Amino acid sequence: MRVKRAKVYRKLMQFYQQTFEFREPYQILVSPDFILEAVSKNIDLSKALEEVVGGKVRVLITYCSICDIRKDSPQREKAIATSKGFEKRRCPHKTPIKGIDCMKEIMGDSNKHNYCVAVQDQEMRSKLRQIKGVPILHVSHSVVVLEPIPRHVRDAGKDRLGDKAGLTELERKMLKTVKEEARQARGSLRPKRKIKKAKGPNPLAVKKAKNAKSSSKSAPGTKRPRTEANANTKSKKPKK
Repeated sequence: MRVKRAKVYRKLMQFYQQTFEFREPYQILVSPDFILEAVSKNIDLSKALEEVVGGKVRVLITYCSICDIRKDSPQREKAIATSKGFEKRRCPHKTPIKGIDCMKEIMGDSNKHNYCVAVQDQEMRSKLRQIKGVPILHVSHSVVVLEPIPRHVRDAGKDRLGDKAGLTELERKMLKTVKEEARQARGSLRPKRKIKKAKGPNPLAVKKAKNAKSSSKSAPGTKRPRTEANANTKSKKPKK
């Protein structure tokens, strides 16, 4: 799995953990059409599901779904062998019904058992999106994917977190206002960045200019100044 996709899935599952109290091992209820699609793409379901939800899983299947898989299909034998490795989820039907209908009854309107659902059926997935707190998985282009969280579920999750904290709607608005004011205050107190100005050259690194030759040697046509030492030397005459 790509790193970016894994990061997105991790954030989605964190939302379900914090908001709807999902815990490992995640219970994943699988449909017959999901299993048939997965085996046709040679997908290792247990491994793929663990990678998507980012943790240990318990893959569940109902008796009604098993009966659907046993019907004639191109991948019948392989699908039956795969389903044998999953836990059997009890259902109230003595006479088997369609696997999708059985799953609808188990899910109800609240998903009280915190099931993740792996299903290909579009109608079933549309129904599950209306239930708050149902991670939905399906096979797309030979890969198991986790659907994004619907907007109304996100909004319900925020309200649920607020209720857990014991905050009323007015208190949540006040808290939001206080946080915004604090953020603006931090921005105004942030020290301004000093602009570096161009400095002159380092005086220690600048090479001193050489003195003109005229300063070290007398200019031509000028007499050497007479000093007291020179005068004494000339006044003394050598002894004969």
